[in-house]
Amino acid sequence: MGKGILLFAMLLATGIAQAAPYKLFLSATGHDSNSGLTPAASIRTLQRANQLLESASPATPVEIHIAQGVYHDQQVDWTFTNGQLITFTPINFTNDRPVFEGNGAALWFNYRGTDGTSRLNFRYLRVQNYNTAMSFSGNRNDINAWNGGNKIQGMYFYNIGGVYSIGGYSTAALRLVNSRNNHIVNNHFVNVLNHAGDGAHIHAIYAAHHSSSNLIERNKFVNSNGDPIRIRDASDFNQILDNRFFDTGLGAFYSDWYCTHDRTDCTKPTPECPSIGNEFRYNELNDGYEGWISVFKLYGPDNACGVLAQPRLRTSGNYRPEPPAPPGPPVEPCPPPDPDTLCQ
Repeated sequence: MGKGILLFAMLLATGIAQAAPYKLFLSATGHDSNSGLTPAASIRTLQRANQLLESASPATPVEIHIAQGVYHDQQVDWTFTNGQLITFTPINFTNDRPVFEGNGAALWFNYRGTDGTSRLNFRYLRVQNYNTAMSFSGNRNDINAWNGGNKIQGMYFYNIGGVYSIGGYSTAALRLVNSRNNHIVNNHFVNVLNHAGDGAHIHAIYAAHHSSSNLIERNKFVNSNGDPIRIRDASDFNQILDNRFFDTGLGAFYSDWYCTHDRTDCTKPTPECPSIGNEFRYNELNDGYEGWISVFKLYGPDNACGVLAQPRLRTSGNYRPEPPAPPGPPVEPCPPPDPDTLCQ
């Protein structure tokens, strides 16, 4: 038996060999009546890709290859998962990304799932001019009904929020609700803005209601009038590492908030709690949206749900330039030239 055949047999015997991924192809000039199984038979929308996957129900990993171009007005309610990795990726990697242009729409990609995993993997796409770019939601009222294992990598989120949409104010570019173990890495969040007066409501990343153990690292945040990282309600053990922030944040670069028990406008039927065990480390912190802001803010009392098992936040290694020194007294102009006076 040849070495190649022997190796393949050994892989099969040990279960290491992986089945080929199930592939679909998108093109801005495709048509949703096509099969989507080849580039020549490409479909146009992610919503149609979801329908085809629900019908075919592949048990293997899935790859959705997206050709360069501009995809207008797409809004996706994604439902298909199979426990395998589902990857949304450019068909090839060039300087041009596939662009999903919302033209002011409400939400580009929406996933609701409660089975403990979803494994949706997004990389190197551009999403722009939406009220909210992406939302991953479990059940906020049931701690055990969550989704997770998603990866958001190398994405470019541009012009997200109430300023760029026809709806009301936005709460996030990327929203997590009881969504855990996600990896959000090397993305750009640029111009995440609500209209004046609503800036406090919007965040580049909003992890709420038991959204725990997420890794947020090496992202760049530019020009946002809300706190770029907002943690809410028992969203524990998140790590925010090695990110860069420029002209972003209303009160702080990181904030932890929950609807306190004394309020009458909380919408969750059970009490909300402070989050614990989060880390904010090794980040580069430049100016906030309107100037100098705090590194972090923790809202509400620590003991609202009993004695904390761990501190709410640990920080270290964050770098921020010194604020500019206040101007000194005005300098008197030099007097007219005089042979006996040295004027500088």
